[in-house]
Amino acid sequence: MAHVPRGTANVLALNLGIPTSLGGAIAAAVHGVVTRIDVGRLGAEPFLLSVGTGLHADIVVRADRRAKRRWGVMAYVWAGWRSIEDAVVARYRVTVDGEEQEIEGTMIQVMNCGAMLLRRSWLMGPGISPADGLLDVLVYRARSLPEYARVAARVVQGYPTATRLVLHRRGERVRIEADRDVAVQRDGEPAGSLPVEIGVLRRALPVVVPAGSPWADAAGAGRVGAVSA
Repeated sequence: MAHVPRGTANVLALNLGIPTSLGGAIAAAVHGVVTRIDVGRLGAEPFLLSVGTGLHADIVVRADRRAKRRWGVMAYVWAGWRSIEDAVVARYRVTVDGEEQEIEGTMIQVMNCGAMLLRRSWLMGPGISPADGLLDVLVYRARSLPEYARVAARVVQGYPTATRLVLHRRGERVRIEADRDVAVQRDGEPAGSLPVEIGVLRRALPVVVPAGSPWADAAGAGRVGAVSA
C-alpha cells in the first residue's frame, strides 16, 4: 500500500513518517522502501490506528465531517473539550491475553500506532509500535478537564503513562466489556458498542514509507523497485 494522505489529521501518515504534501507523498510512494506493519482486527473488521471506547468514541461523533470541514484539526480539540465535560465513568472488564482485570475509567484505547495528533514524538504510550505484533491497551482513569490536562502534559513531556490516571498493558488478544452501554470507534468511525474482541495480524500489510521513516529499517524492508520486481 502506498499512502497519499488527504484527510484532516492524517494520523497514519504522521505515524509512518509520510509527508502530508501531495508531492512529498507521491515522491515517497515512488522512491520509498517497502516494510510491513501490523493490522488490528475488531471482530472481523481491520484497523490500522486504534479502537477506542467511551470518551474516545464520543470525540469521533462530535468531530464529524461538517466540523472537520469548518475547523480542520481544531475540530478534534473542540470535540475533546466538550466530551470531557460529559465523560461518563464505566466499570470495565479488560482481558489481555487471558489475564482479566476490572477497572473504572472514562476511556480505553487499543492502539496499533502510538501518535494520535500533531507530532509523531507525542506518543500515547511508551514503545507503541505498528510492527511489533502487539496491541497497546491504555485505560484512562481521568474524569475531569484538569485530570486530562495532566495526562496531555505527560504525553508532551514524553512520559505518557507516568501517572496513576493511565493504566498501560500490552498483548495480542483483547476483550473489553463494561457494566453499561459504552460506544466504540474504529480508526475514527463509529463501530457499535461493547463488548468487543480485538486481535492483531502480525506484519500483515506491506506499506511504502520514506527512507527516513522510523519504520524504514524494520525487518524485511526493501526498495520499492526491488520488492515489486
